[in-house]
Amino acid sequence: MTTKRTSAGMFARFIPLLFFVVMIWFLISTVSLVVKVLYSYLAIPLLLIALFLNYSVVTDYFTGLMREIREDTGKGLIKTAASIAGYPFVFAYLALKAWTKRALGSKRPSVKDQKAKGKDEKGEYIKYKEVEEEDFLELEDIDKKVKVKQTQAKNDNDYDDLFA
Repeated sequence: MTTKRTSAGMFARFIPLLFFVVMIWFLISTVSLVVKVLYSYLAIPLLLIALFLNYSVVTDYFTGLMREIREDTGKGLIKTAASIAGYPFVFAYLALKAWTKRALGSKRPSVKDQKAKGKDEKGEYIKYKEVEEEDFLELEDIDKKVKVKQTQAKNDNDYDDLFA
């Protein structure tokens, strides 16, 4: 009993490729729609929401940009240019950060709070304090150990002395 194999038509081979092209087109269309909506309608309201929820998030971001320009000019200018070009995404990030700080609270003080306390931004140095302990790095005299091992050696085989 022999069975005939039917070959798939030419169209059946292109179905996965057509599905892939449609999915890529759908993904690109969705992303471009989100970007258009962000740039045209949501950028300014997101900044206002961030300012309303926690204004220190916005001021800290721009203070950080200015500090970055002062400390490392090239990197700071690149970050500033990227912030200007992608301002809706920056404003969305700031709004999300302000919302999470408001909802969850933050243990980290803002830049303004740090300056008010007089703390250095990179941390404070602690004065050196000498601890009085016995010297734990003091080692035994190695000559005494070698003499003891030499007296315990029973045979003249140099190979055995390596592992003794």
